[in-house]
Amino acid sequence: MTRYAIGDIHGGLQTFLALIRKINPRHDDRIYLLGDYIDRGPDSKGVLETIISMQEAGCDIRPIRGNHEDMLIRSLTGDHDLYSWAWVENWGPQTLASFKVKSPHDLPLRYRKFLVELPYCLADEAFMFVHAGLDLSLANPGRDTPPEMFVWGNVQMPEHDPTDKRRVVCGHRIRSVEAITQSLNQQVVELDNGAFMNRPPDYGNLVALNLETMQIVLQPWLDGEAIW
Repeated sequence: MTRYAIGDIHGGLQTFLALIRKINPRHDDRIYLLGDYIDRGPDSKGVLETIISMQEAGCDIRPIRGNHEDMLIRSLTGDHDLYSWAWVENWGPQTLASFKVKSPHDLPLRYRKFLVELPYCLADEAFMFVHAGLDLSLANPGRDTPPEMFVWGNVQMPEHDPTDKRRVVCGHRIRSVEAITQSLNQQVVELDNGAFMNRPPDYGNLVALNLETMQIVLQPWLDGEAIW
């Protein structure tokens, strides 16, 4: 089994599909998705449908919650934080248009169920996967990190060696290809190259990481103009 991690997709269905073709996973391989499947790009519905369909087909694909999913979920529940109250006005219209609805409450149950069940953090024997931040000073950072840090924050390093020695793989903060490559040898591996920016070669790629070889695969944006 080969394990992969993929950074922020942001409504770029064609880009996502092209990257999947490039890495060509076997049916028993595992893919961790680091959040932000929606907003900015034109086909948030298509991205969510592809992820759900892959899960239904038995693929071992494991998505976590990003800040953009969190804002949509909070727009559904009304449990707003500092950021989510403006989602409908800022990024929401592009995403809702891909579903041909005008309100998050009109999203089909299939997608609402998928979104609200997204975990903030996943882990295996070697890595912890989170969208944005993690408090490694905690005894159990995957359980006890505050939700806002998971989707908006930074990885908080303790003064001494962390209790949990697993490396952290995250997205959220846009990094150049050079910075991403440098992070492959560090405690925190960052995989967001700002795919929607469409500015290759330094930026504008959707990034996959082979967690067995620690090699990255880049897929330039194929989904037209995006909303920043």
